[in-house]
Amino acid sequence: QPDMYPGNCWAFKGSQGYLVIRLSMKIFPTAFTVEHVPKALSPAGNITSAPRDFAVYGLDDEYQEEGKLLGQYVYDQDGEPLQMFPVMV
Repeated sequence: QPDMYPGNCWAFKGSQGYLVIRLSMKIFPTAFTVEHVPKALSPAGNITSAPRDFAVYGLDDEYQEEGKLLGQYVYDQDGEPLQMFPVMV
């Protein structure tokens, strides 16, 4: 169940990470959203763990080595906790 409590997330060790989501059918996305706990709810008073620069790729299947770049984005740590990013291609 999604929530906004610190620690209930997909945490990545280090400064880089990858996430693959397999869907039950082919889709043509128009936008992506990223949500991070707001600074006001962060126990440390900052959100340095929030994503910064990220890219989204579309794959035809899980074995495809290179996907199609759908967009490169920057999460604004001073913006709203839930941010939407349109597909750029």
